[in-house]
Amino acid sequence: MALKRPGEFKITDRALEIAGYKKGSRILDIGCGEGDTVNHLNNMGMKAEGIDMNLEAVRIAKERYPEIDVKLADGSFLDEYMSFTFDGISFECSLSMINQPDEALHEAYCVMKKGGRLIITDLYEIDPDPKQVKAVEIEAARQARIPHEEGECDEGTVMRFVNFRYEGAFYKEPLIKMVEEEIGFNVMAFEDRTADLDNYVAQTLMDEGTLDSLCTNLKWEINGKKRKIGYFILVAQKPIV
Repeated sequence: MALKRPGEFKITDRALEIAGYKKGSRILDIGCGEGDTVNHLNNMGMKAEGIDMNLEAVRIAKERYPEIDVKLADGSFLDEYMSFTFDGISFECSLSMINQPDEALHEAYCVMKKGGRLIITDLYEIDPDPKQVKAVEIEAARQARIPHEEGECDEGTVMRFVNFRYEGAFYKEPLIKMVEEEIGFNVMAFEDRTADLDNYVAQTLMDEGTLDSLCTNLKWEINGKKRKIGYFILVAQKPIV
């Protein structure tokens, strides 16, 4: 299920502005949670639908917004959709929680129309230790060489170790490299929205006394050192030709 997003719809609307979605555009929100963004997009004149792996979230979405199209599905396996189906695909606070983020990006590329726009908003580590980034890259390459047992990849139940995400947050440059060089998108913008995250963290601590609702798999410290966690918008386009 997608995280509760910082900034309410301010970040969503900014991402939409960069992406330039038009009325009537068909959009897939992967990790749609309780359907707020799908409903918001539909209210803006788009044809949005959503998928999520959390059955309870899907139930709530259908109860709150009976008119929207949401279903239980895994963003890493979009087999039920034809190639070149969507004008846009959105991962709002969800790609960091998907077990196989590289597969999810590949699938998004396949089902998106030429010229379509990808939106990712999520957590990233600001100024990570270069040695740590290199160590993650080496370990990801090592694990990629390990043969998979039969059926291991079918359900996507194991959190894949990748070089562009570590302990619940992304590394900016490796993520951009993956999106562009490995997947084939052209990155249009990478915009820092850490101020929205900082405000959200402060408000969450005041209201709840804990950050559990922000992220269950994010480590704020690694090896005793506090990480500087930020929030970003990434918008990329699938080539027209």
